[in-house]
Amino acid sequence: MVTNTKWGNCGRLIFGAVFLGAALSSVATRAEGTLPAEVYGKLPAIESPRLSPNGAFVAFLSSVRGRRCLIIHDLGSEHRNHGVCPGSFEVRSFIWKTSERLVVEVYSQSQSSDGELRTESRLLSVDLSGRNVVPLAEARGERAVDFGQDRIIDILPTDPTHVLIAAFTPDSDSPDVLKVDVDTGRRRLVVSGQNRITSWKTDGAGQVRLGTAVEDGLVKIYYRDDDDAPFRLIRKVPAERASTFSVLSLSSKPGQLYVASTEATGFRAIYPYDVATDRFLPPYASAPGTDIDLLIVDRGQPMGYGFTTDEPALVYTDPSFKADADQVAAALPQLRTTVVDAAAGGERLLILAAGGNRPGSYFLLTRTGDKAVLELLGAIRPDIPEPALAPVTPVTYRARDGLTIHGYVTLPPGRQISPASKPIPFVVLPHGGPSTRDSLGFDYLAQMIASRGYGVFQPNYRGSRGYGGAFEEAGFAQWGLKMQDDVTDGTQWLIDQKYADPRRVCIVGWSYGGYTALMGAIKTPDLYRCAASMAGVTDLRRRLDRANQSRFADLNLPRFDSDPVAIAANSPVLHAEQIRIPILLAHGRRDFTVSVQDTEAMEAALRQAGKPVRALYFDYDDHYLFRESDRIDFLKTLGDFLAENLGPGVPVTPGATATN
Repeated sequence: MVTNTKWGNCGRLIFGAVFLGAALSSVATRAEGTLPAEVYGKLPAIESPRLSPNGAFVAFLSSVRGRRCLIIHDLGSEHRNHGVCPGSFEVRSFIWKTSERLVVEVYSQSQSSDGELRTESRLLSVDLSGRNVVPLAEARGERAVDFGQDRIIDILPTDPTHVLIAAFTPDSDSPDVLKVDVDTGRRRLVVSGQNRITSWKTDGAGQVRLGTAVEDGLVKIYYRDDDDAPFRLIRKVPAERASTFSVLSLSSKPGQLYVASTEATGFRAIYPYDVATDRFLPPYASAPGTDIDLLIVDRGQPMGYGFTTDEPALVYTDPSFKADADQVAAALPQLRTTVVDAAAGGERLLILAAGGNRPGSYFLLTRTGDKAVLELLGAIRPDIPEPALAPVTPVTYRARDGLTIHGYVTLPPGRQISPASKPIPFVVLPHGGPSTRDSLGFDYLAQMIASRGYGVFQPNYRGSRGYGGAFEEAGFAQWGLKMQDDVTDGTQWLIDQKYADPRRVCIVGWSYGGYTALMGAIKTPDLYRCAASMAGVTDLRRRLDRANQSRFADLNLPRFDSDPVAIAANSPVLHAEQIRIPILLAHGRRDFTVSVQDTEAMEAALRQAGKPVRALYFDYDDHYLFRESDRIDFLKTLGDFLAENLGPGVPVTPGATATN
């Protein structure tokens, strides 16, 4: 992941202790009783906030009547808000172009008469009022598999009126790069799509220098030295070895790139790479025993990097950046602070304060001379008071082949792990991806389950990201096999440690996690009392054709191409008759990551086999349940399903200390 930032020297920060205490106390209010599912299912009140370049406004995504909209908030004395909720479209992302204009990506989904899921995506330019809308890319209706390709490549900060975008033309397999006027919508071609390149990158001057293509199982990197030179192939990497060479950014030094690679140490580090000599230079960023997962860069100049052990950690290498971040951290010592944006030459900073199981809050720091005032912008989850948060604890266990697996246990509020504790009902919650990971932080699904008196276990099985290249690659081609065994072994570990009541364990998952839940019901039917799959994969045969591989955009695909026996053995839809426990299925019909047909087929197979199944479909929602009402309905249904099969949870005692 790469984050671009703008930064200025903030000088000496002086905080009023009384004011700061008042800001924090507004977040940590008392909880009264068990919170309803609606509180956990609400979309974040503040998401992805960014300051305008002059610092006079802040824009962020927020829920408006259950829809994800763009809010533009005036930080002046009047504190006025303007919203952008364009008709049937949902706001996906935005970026400030100038202090008077923003570029917004919106999308809508529909289904054709033949049942094929299609999307329409648009890039729009809007003013501070959310009006004076200028389309920057032609509206496109297309298969969902192609969604999201119209995107900004470079905001061109020194050019007041233009941005660079990538846009597909009809029947093209590579987007053109266009220079677009945000005031008029006029566009001109900069680079034609070629070589099946789907991702373009620019240098610090805004010149297109690099493209990445994925073709025939290879990741191909193309580069050119200047605008007049053709793009030439500089690297080919097998897709399953993509972790050994992943371009994050062009460097401010001509002819150099910043590349993430696991080749040298087995863990993801960031290196300058010299194109002309085809060699890595000494590493810019590395951390013992963990992967670097973030590069903070400003027009090719690295400012810092991040990694995750249990919680995210940031290291700042730019001296000014580091000095100001350290001072902000000193002002909020009980929280993990991140400076997410800066404006007006550093006179105004936007700060995220989170940590442990807290969802976090955003603060504004406004500086005048040597004095600074810190004020609360808002909490991300204002309806969940801190005393209601369930504590999260990192754990490790050994898989059956000796591999160490990391994970997290969330206990009901007021509950602690101790030798004297009695086993409690548990929910095993494997993550999706599968090449991602869980970490110690706020998880609305885990917190909702724990609030009902159940423990939650989230294992980072082999194939998860963050633990080195070998650990991630150990999950390749292991759908239903060793990755599944890791979850099984973790569940048994919970029981052996007397954390979980062996008669009251359910398995619940989303996406790949939903697949794992169903395979758990098939392979270890005596281990679980029930299983729930939200948007889960059920038929591996669907993953093997090219279109569905694009939908399921995780390089960690099953790779059972030449083994139909393995495909059949590890496809839940083909083994419904083996299931002996109640099943809950849920899916959004406008899911373009995993087709709803997977869940429909699984429901049909279970009903034909006479198995207990409940199915819930959301006609207008996608893979992530971005519609607030649908997310709430799912949480309510899941809560009822768990209560029916696990019985009541243990008593919940709000007021326990949040996880630090």
